[in-house]
Amino acid sequence: MLLSLENVSKHYTLGGVRIKALDNITLHIDRGEFVAIMGPSGSGKSTFLQVASTLALPTGGTIKLNDREISSYNEVERARLRNKYIGFVFQQFNLLARTSALANVELPLVYAKVASAERTRRSKEMLVRVGLADRLQNTPAQLSGGQQQRVAVARALINDPDLIFADEPTGNLDTKSGDDIKRLLTELHEEGRTIIMVTHEHDVAEIAQRLIVFRDGKILSDKKQKKT
Repeated sequence: MLLSLENVSKHYTLGGVRIKALDNITLHIDRGEFVAIMGPSGSGKSTFLQVASTLALPTGGTIKLNDREISSYNEVERARLRNKYIGFVFQQFNLLARTSALANVELPLVYAKVASAERTRRSKEMLVRVGLADRLQNTPAQLSGGQQQRVAVARALINDPDLIFADEPTGNLDTKSGDDIKRLLTELHEEGRTIIMVTHEHDVAEIAQRLIVFRDGKILSDKKQKKT
């Protein structure tokens, strides 16, 4: 088992009211799974992603990654864990605006203290892998939305993470670019990557092999599905 959440909760206090964004959920994800997370606004799906990826700490419960208990890690430990084991693809791309595609992909390797020549070599290879061999020196402003998301995918993969979290990866893309990202995610899963993807689009969720639906901070359903 790659990722395990046991009785995990996340509570907030807003305007004096206690909100249970996650309410005592238990969930296990095996290595190599492609999981889609769906649910209405406020259902807990985004909070789940933040907590499961260590971007936020749970209020209660236990989280394990690779059989290692990580729910009590401090901020520095969580940052190191994310850099080594987790890749992120966001709806807003989160690329450095005045920096080339190559330098954006290199960034996790900078934090990992990889030598400059090795960073460049690996980043070039990854951009070629996602179909951007001719866009290495382009800044985000010189790239289409689909190309920017491909840069983000390359950056997520550069440290060969155990787990990829994708948060609405097609949410800001036109239909063609969205289809390209869907194909890329499918290819990555077929290579054995573990992917957890939050989406509100049913056609995007259909490419996953497992669909989990959240409502009111709880898991409403969890089922295998045949990929289209």
